[in-house]
Amino acid sequence: MKNATYLFLFIWLFWSCSTSDADEETPIIEVVEETPNVDITGGEESEEESEEEDRWANFVHSSMTIEPYYYPNSEIEYSTDTNGILEGKIVEGDRLVFHYYEAAGEKVDTITGERLADSGYLIEFLFAIDSDKTEFKLEKENFIAAFAKYKLKSNYPAQGYYNVTDGIIEGEKISDTEWKITANIIWTIPADEDHEDIHHDFELSSNFIPAPQE
Repeated sequence: MKNATYLFLFIWLFWSCSTSDADEETPIIEVVEETPNVDITGGEESEEESEEEDRWANFVHSSMTIEPYYYPNSEIEYSTDTNGILEGKIVEGDRLVFHYYEAAGEKVDTITGERLADSGYLIEFLFAIDSDKTEFKLEKENFIAAFAKYKLKSNYPAQGYYNVTDGIIEGEKISDTEWKITANIIWTIPADEDHEDIHHDFELSSNFIPAPQE
């Protein structure tokens, strides 16, 4: 009987240790009410930024003019005005001149009517090819002979025409009166005492038609 008692105590102690170890190894999972994610880096600012983006989305240019024209029997002349700004004009000649013109008025809030000062711009893209071509591909080494230049006029300090320095200009005559022109170019503001060369991208895909007769 005494041995049976010892055996019972031994079995009880073994069972107690086993269940105690299991409790220590089993992780405790606390179920709590689910909460939404919070941006601890500035949730309020993110909301304000979103509202600001929505506000600027209401602004559209008050006017937009796009004129992709070509000029047969023409040439390009560049000259510098009294302010040192390079300007170009199309004159009579024996080449075919392409002139892309895009101008936008100041932006206006479509809801409040508020105008955004200095938000208008004007760009021009100008180049010439031999008049007997029906298709062409101009690359970096051809741009000087093609008189290829780009003009930007806006609140940006750069004004006047600047050289096209890299990229590709391609064209194909798709009818008796229409050319398909695509361009992916870089135009460059040359370095001065304030900055190094500044490069800008410009892409174009448009059909050019004869310029209206004056």
